[in-house]
Amino acid sequence: MTALYCIMWAAIAAAAAWGIATARGCAANARLRAQMRREIGYWQDETTRARALAAQTARDAATRATAWKEGRDDVMAIMPLIVSARDATDSSGTGGHGPELVQ
Repeated sequence: MTALYCIMWAAIAAAAAWGIATARGCAANARLRAQMRREIGYWQDETTRARALAAQTARDAATRATAWKEGRDDVMAIMPLIVSARDATDSSGTGGHGPELVQ
């Protein structure tokens, strides 16, 4: 009879150990899935931020290119005035270097 009790308690202990191991495994699996979801959410947010930054950088680059072109056009527009002003000072005898000292 004692052997039967030992076998019975061994079977109960094995079933309890299996149940506890299964419960722990399910809990660990649930924790890992939750962590995985958090990481996926984090990287999706990072992707959204990176795309927004890339779009802003592209807009800034286009704005700078337009401004540089306008600045270049402005310089090209005033070049005749600069050249004529230089030629006017050259013809006054100063050589374009400002007033000369007379001794």
